[in-house]
Amino acid sequence: MRVAFVLFKVFPHGGIARDMGKIAACCQARGHQVRIYTMEWQGPPLVGADIVLLPTRELRSHNRQRRFAMLLARHLAVDPADLTVGMNKMPGLDVYYAGDSCFEAKAHNQRPWFYRLTSRYRHFADFERAVFDEHGGTRILTIAPNQAETFRAVYRTPADRFHELPLGIERDRACAEGNEARALRECLGVAAADFLLLFIGSGFVKKGLGRVLRGIAALPDSVQGRVRLFVIGDDKPGRFRRLAHRLGIAGQVRFVGGRDDVPVWLRAADAFALPAYDEAAGKVILESAIAGVPVLVTANCGYASFIERAGAGIVVPVPFEQSRFNADLRRLLTSEERHCWSRRGRELAQDANLHAMADCAVDFLERVVADNERSLVAFCAYWRLPTDPRYRALILLAEACRRLGMAVRIYARNWHAPEPTGVEVVRVPVAAMTLAKDFDRYQQWVAEALARASPVCVVSFDREPCRFRGAPQLRPWIAPSAIRCASERQVTERWSCGAFRLFANGVNGTSDDDGDPIQDLPPGLTTGPTAPTATRAALRNGYGFGSDEIVFALVGGDLVAHGFERLLVGLGRLPEDLRDRCRVLAVGELEPSFRTVARALGLAYSVHVVGAGLEARDAIEAADVFVDLAYATSSNGWIFDALAGGRPVVTHAGVAESRLVEEGKAGIVLAFPFRQADLDHVLVGVVSRADERAAWSVNAARLGAEPRHYGQAAQLADLIAARVRRRDGHGPAVPA
Repeated sequence: MRVAFVLFKVFPHGGIARDMGKIAACCQARGHQVRIYTMEWQGPPLVGADIVLLPTRELRSHNRQRRFAMLLARHLAVDPADLTVGMNKMPGLDVYYAGDSCFEAKAHNQRPWFYRLTSRYRHFADFERAVFDEHGGTRILTIAPNQAETFRAVYRTPADRFHELPLGIERDRACAEGNEARALRECLGVAAADFLLLFIGSGFVKKGLGRVLRGIAALPDSVQGRVRLFVIGDDKPGRFRRLAHRLGIAGQVRFVGGRDDVPVWLRAADAFALPAYDEAAGKVILESAIAGVPVLVTANCGYASFIERAGAGIVVPVPFEQSRFNADLRRLLTSEERHCWSRRGRELAQDANLHAMADCAVDFLERVVADNERSLVAFCAYWRLPTDPRYRALILLAEACRRLGMAVRIYARNWHAPEPTGVEVVRVPVAAMTLAKDFDRYQQWVAEALARASPVCVVSFDREPCRFRGAPQLRPWIAPSAIRCASERQVTERWSCGAFRLFANGVNGTSDDDGDPIQDLPPGLTTGPTAPTATRAALRNGYGFGSDEIVFALVGGDLVAHGFERLLVGLGRLPEDLRDRCRVLAVGELEPSFRTVARALGLAYSVHVVGAGLEARDAIEAADVFVDLAYATSSNGWIFDALAGGRPVVTHAGVAESRLVEEGKAGIVLAFPFRQADLDHVLVGVVSRADERAAWSVNAARLGAEPRHYGQAAQLADLIAARVRRRDGHGPAVPA
């Protein structure tokens, strides 16, 4: 791919310029073409990169930047790149590397009101809004914890446009030799008993050099006389020389400019201070810490949280108070904790992600370009729990689509699991007091995100269709007339399990007759039975189940909806000798009030409810009988997994997979709806007749071994791919 990097000014010691160099070099190492646009380049060029200088002659910096943006747009129009990556905020970017903090927040919190009337303010506000506007399309790479929240609070930028990078510290920052450090101190005239205090950063005002000078001046004479401050960085030192002279410490402060030998200075230093007014990340903070230098920083520095968690120095709270900083500076230089701070800082270097920024950034850039070239398939999963049968196919289907060359993105309100490899998971940031309102906001948020993303197909696992109108929509579907009538005791139409329907427009109100029905799919997701993660004996021992006890498993999202209380009532009405042999293993969500019901029925010590910590297949493996007694017509794919695992099933005809139970003679299917007395009678037989359970188990395993029942995820991915091909120009996406 051809990547264009944009930075107003490139100089060798700037943190953003160094980061751009690392990302660009990583792109080159992977065989990509790199082009760099800038107004001014200082230092050696990046070997192999095409450097395009677009100088401007305006006197004021914001006018130069606006002119540069115009020249850049013209150049890219003539010689386009696959991706434009901005290291500064400006219009027209595909990706922005967030090396700077939020300008709008600073303009309101750190400037007087009349500043917002100036042309300078309007320029920077416009350039920042071009990147973060709620309806824009620029992706943002953040480099510090909670950085995205700051921008989102101002611009309401959708969360799916942010991507947080790991740390990107140079590997040489802690590798200087001790003899080099000693030689440097001798050359500088710093005695062993003196304190060599470092300040590193370009932008002396912003990074708080004045605060450091005032802190030194406030130290006790016995400490102040031993402090030697060395300022490393490219900036104009005049005003700070004058400030040091007024404070009477001019002889203890030296400005040494930008340096290439920073690791040696870090090894020679006794302490490091960066009380910044504003700092998006502050990479030098971690560089100092891993070199073993005790650190003093303000809490508004992006990486200050790492120092605080590691205990590698002192974090000054904000709002800033000079007196508090003065006391903390004295403590930094004289405290007995210095050795602990130094040791804990070096321990930070053991973090495997400390140097991973460039690789992760290029991974993201490659994915963005690939997504632009590939058709996007979007999955909607409002409250995804691993054990909820509605989402049973989600991960495997997403991975199958990815293997077929599609870009895959999942929009989820709730997601507590590792992200599938190669699949982007977008956590939808909405909240409301009621579940209905929460779902409504989720639907609206996803519809707006999909409008920006323009997917070719939407696969919705939610209880209602997605509101997005721009692509056909696939949803799990069961014929609404497929109900066994309780009054007539006859089947009007068989349920279809594992069926999906393609809706013509995918909006609320679409009737089933308006859709394009898709053939039934096999109930087994994979190409064959999937083994549990542990043995049956180990799983039963973990819950204290005896070999002669009968364990009923119930797996779902909302356990009440799947008939949990019905099962408890039925077991509670068993004769005492049978009831004492029964145990319940329920995996899913359940209100704590169930314990009251269990105690009232004499089952307090027989019921084990696990949230999402136990896999459904493990629960099936530990059980003797699988149960689904849902109150409404539904589908539960875990029933097939239970059959494949050789477990008898007790369910009713309102559950789609009941046809498999009847077909395989692998359990009991009640009418729908049914009376509690019918269930009570059935449970007596299930518990008391071991020979019948054994026969059902053999039949279940036989049905689960048939190859025709497997391959749902792959077949459905093929159907989606066919729809994508038609959408991309090989025919209409949906029938006329």
